[in-house]
Amino acid sequence: METGYTVHVGSDDSYVALFAHGDGASEPKSSSYTTKGGLNHWGVVVDDLDAVEERVKAEGFNPVNHADYVPGRRFYFRDNDGIEVEVVQYD
Repeated sequence: METGYTVHVGSDDSYVALFAHGDGASEPKSSSYTTKGGLNHWGVVVDDLDAVEERVKAEGFNPVNHADYVPGRRFYFRDNDGIEVEVVQYD
């Protein structure tokens, strides 16, 4: 279980989520949540999640971690640099 502190900076339409790990980790770890200065992921909100997923697949990426939750649906994939991208559609 990840513990720490998260701050969302922005508005209802766009924001940056900042996360600090709770144990003061200073050594690089395998999880981007615990890598000091690591970028965990970036996200984009779309109007048609299914259509975007088909485009992601067509570009050769592998969508994973699909979830339905309040207030929407999402999946993730890793870009060419290995950075995780969250794609979400809100209800």
